[in-house]
Amino acid sequence: MGKGKEKEIQEFNARFDEEIVEIAGVTEACGVGAGKGMGQVMWNPSINLIAWKRIGEDEPLIRDRTRLEWLVSNSELSKAKDVLQANSLVRLRVRIGEKSLMFIEVLDPSYQDKELNVVLEESFKPVFYHDEMLGQFELDKSIDLFEKEVQFDGERVELHFEWQSDENQMKLALQTAYSLFGDQEGWNKRLKAYAADELLDLANDWLEQEDEPQYEEITEEIFINSIKIWTISVYPEGRFTVYYSDGDLFWGHSICVNGNISGEFESAHI
Repeated sequence: MGKGKEKEIQEFNARFDEEIVEIAGVTEACGVGAGKGMGQVMWNPSINLIAWKRIGEDEPLIRDRTRLEWLVSNSELSKAKDVLQANSLVRLRVRIGEKSLMFIEVLDPSYQDKELNVVLEESFKPVFYHDEMLGQFELDKSIDLFEKEVQFDGERVELHFEWQSDENQMKLALQTAYSLFGDQEGWNKRLKAYAADELLDLANDWLEQEDEPQYEEITEEIFINSIKIWTISVYPEGRFTVYYSDGDLFWGHSICVNGNISGEFESAHI
């Protein structure tokens, strides 16, 4: 059972100082997102500031990524994403918390500040990560993913890993990639076989719904030969997610397989 609107607002507000202050900040490329916990009534929109400072003389610039958040109701949710724009220098009223800022209102959506303008201009420049084994990745700032196109078992695929403030975590994610790329044919074969084992019955259920089916029955061999790898996402601790195009077995949906480099496959779904 939910806590109720008033309770949620009270608990949220308690995380921040009572004092309302003015700040200037630069919003990141991802824009405003929103989430809601299980059983909660209110939505929690947020956007990160890549740099900010309090308004006033000699106030220090804070370059740590800082979450700016607030609460809205269901009826207010559709407007929340337009409150703040990505890649903008803005002047705001906020309340300061230990790990984040509570958004109160926008005072100036096109604020000018020499120091923060430099940060904003830098934010438009491409960011690269070079790995000695896999080469150069470019950061997609809208989703915080480093990515590059690579060959995997004869197919062109996108290889992704998440940007992390701790570079060691990115290196650990790439260690996962090394394991996969060290046995491309073997991993691709095992992943496809697992996907077939998990999804073959579902594929035949979808086949029955077709007006002009291509096959009388989708066999394991047909399933495996139909799907093609197209994206690999790697994570620390040996985890990975691999996406396959479905060869129209599921009318164009992607097939997602989760596993780890120990050879344990956790799930396959569309």
